[in-house]
Amino acid sequence: MKLFRKIRQRLVTENKVNKYLVYATGEILLVMIGILIALQVNNWNIERQNKVVQNALLHKLDSELQSNIERLDLLTGVYEGIKANNQSLYDSLLAGTTLQNVEKHLDSTIYDSNTLNLRSSAYEQMKNTGQLYTLNSDLLLNAIELHYKLWEREDYYILKNNERVETPGYVGRNIGFTKAKLDYLTKGLDYALRKNTWLLNKKSDEYAARIREVAVAQWNIYDILRRIDRIINDSKDLKDLIKKTLDKEKL
Repeated sequence: MKLFRKIRQRLVTENKVNKYLVYATGEILLVMIGILIALQVNNWNIERQNKVVQNALLHKLDSELQSNIERLDLLTGVYEGIKANNQSLYDSLLAGTTLQNVEKHLDSTIYDSNTLNLRSSAYEQMKNTGQLYTLNSDLLLNAIELHYKLWEREDYYILKNNERVETPGYVGRNIGFTKAKLDYLTKGLDYALRKNTWLLNKKSDEYAARIREVAVAQWNIYDILRRIDRIINDSKDLKDLIKKTLDKEKL
């Protein structure tokens, strides 16, 4: 700056107006170029910092998806066990309940009202901070949004399945069997059989209702397993896409 000041002073002193104007114009251009370079460097730094934050959130999202997959695998095991038990119960009911296996029927669980209970904090953080919408890949952005909409929708239908099976008097729950099971749990098998003779009567309406109850529960479990499998597969596809995106950033 001292050098520029001395040049300006010498040109003014020597009354070289034209040269001074040329010099002044050059100095202004030099300052503008310097400002533009500084702005560009600042933009590069901001973009680099945003990319660091974005990549960290993608890693967090990947971990969230893995946690959800593990949760869904656990639920799959639970429902597969109940499904196998229900098939055995259904076959037994069709053949006719006997004194030897009636207690097994009274002890059995034919449905589990689990909800998915999946995590979405990483997704919400990306969405609320705006990082989700600064992704360079429209494919990844759409895949993330569609995935979380998918499991929200499937969770909604699973809740509907729970209502169908658990609501007294609705399609699923057999009120007669609920009473029989309560009698069994509170006063024992002999009492339950005396007060609920239909348990051994294959031709009774209550017995037929029990068959329908097991069938409804089984159908809903098949439906839940299908929905869970769909979310697991979509989660794995999204994890693969995130990995490709992060790997590309390293190149």
